[in-house]
Amino acid sequence: MLRNTLWNLLGEGLPMAAALLSIPWLISAVGMERFGALTLIWALLGYLGVLDLGLGRSLVQVVADRIGHGAEHGNGSASAASSSANTAGIAGPAIALMGAIGLLTGGVVALGAGLLADRFQLETGTSPDEIRLSLLVAAAIVPIALISAGLRGVLEAHQRFRPISLVRMTVGVLNYLSPLCVLPFSQSLVPVIAAIAVGRFVGLVGYGILAVGQVPDLLRPGRWGRPSLRGLFTMSAWMMLNNLVGPAMLYADRFILLSLVPAAMVAFYTTPFELLSRLMVIPGALSLALFPLASSLFRRDPPALGRILDAGGHLTLAVFLVMQAATIVGGETALELWLGPAFAANSASVLSILMLGVFFNATAYVPNTLIQSVGRVDVTARLQMAELPVYLGVLWLLAERYGATGAAVAWSLRTAVDCGLLLVLLPRLAPGTGAVALTIGLRALLAGAAGLAGLLVGGPVGAAISLTGLLAVGLGVAGRLLRTRSWEKLAAPLRKTRPAAALPAPMPTAIMNGRAIDGAATDRP
Repeated sequence: MLRNTLWNLLGEGLPMAAALLSIPWLISAVGMERFGALTLIWALLGYLGVLDLGLGRSLVQVVADRIGHGAEHGNGSASAASSSANTAGIAGPAIALMGAIGLLTGGVVALGAGLLADRFQLETGTSPDEIRLSLLVAAAIVPIALISAGLRGVLEAHQRFRPISLVRMTVGVLNYLSPLCVLPFSQSLVPVIAAIAVGRFVGLVGYGILAVGQVPDLLRPGRWGRPSLRGLFTMSAWMMLNNLVGPAMLYADRFILLSLVPAAMVAFYTTPFELLSRLMVIPGALSLALFPLASSLFRRDPPALGRILDAGGHLTLAVFLVMQAATIVGGETALELWLGPAFAANSASVLSILMLGVFFNATAYVPNTLIQSVGRVDVTARLQMAELPVYLGVLWLLAERYGATGAAVAWSLRTAVDCGLLLVLLPRLAPGTGAVALTIGLRALLAGAAGLAGLLVGGPVGAAISLTGLLAVGLGVAGRLLRTRSWEKLAAPLRKTRPAAALPAPMPTAIMNGRAIDGAATDRP
């Protein structure tokens, strides 16, 4: 678990480092106007990636579940061959459908390139023809990205995180550094986007070679058979709903705040928010490693979910207790050194409040991942839909009265409620996780109360109160991690029964009805 998490972090971290290195050079070489257009095209590609209908994430769960089911019953090389056909029977049609969706979406972008170019021209001053040609190249990236996501899903289900991260690092670095290679010859956006497209194609080839090596029957459509895809599509529909509602809650605060206060005041909220949101890469990497593991284990070793929650949940608590303490000790000083005393004076309290929200948001990742791993995407989709109108109402009221501070309180309150509800729902969907969920929930609540008490008291005394409470909770968390060593037990069932052998198994009825025995949802924003 820890090794896979570290590989996932490396896969995210190296491209971020490449971005920090390349962006200043890109701005100086192509100018702020062209760079603005480039960032919009990047954003467009990122948003279009959501249009895979949730198939990429759902594919991981379904394939991992079949691997786990087959490992329980498999007994030899013959069943290994049937495992490849069985996996390919689900993955092949899903990846083909994702490719078709990518071609359709890319075609729409290509047809609308002229209209989009005119819109970009109004905002950036860049030539419409240059933008139009750049969008045509970007349209070709869309099917490449969606097919790559499907292939990566097959590999994640088999827990091949090291090769996945190597390909991901390569694509991420090429995404930012390959444009620098064409700048000596041209400052136009067209070759810049073309260089990015080449990097994405390299990634597609890499994922394809790895996936076919893992599941050879992916290249043999005649052996895909006619498995039921109903469960996959039902889960992907709920996953798609999660992907739409989640960003709405993530970005609603900026738009509401902008409509109520001057734009300069919005920066006092968005700047610390963007800074702290980068920390979510840590629980994101952990949940990425836990998801296929839990999906594979939950049917043949249900107590494993409790061990996963114990190890992953307490590990997340440990990391973010340290983050919260660091914010209390040096958050305002860091803002002052980074953006100046005036900005720090207006934004320090917002940073502290948002850190509480980030703490609860991070704590929610593992229970959210476990619910998702057992097939109940519908639970968290319904939960987000129920939260959205309440959150928007509270956000509007608090932002209207207290500005950026009110928006920070509303967001942090939502994440705390969301975390609590997930921990309450998890034992109902995954029996055997109740005691651990209660322990994690109580420790998160005590840590949040300590942080809140410090904010209300304020000054050095408030900081001392918060740090004392966090230290007390941290000692309990550290003792739990050192005493139980749950992570050492997580892979034990996999060692006993290798997933190389898997018998053909029909889609479980509970998943086919979108209501698996035990649960699922997307990562919290």
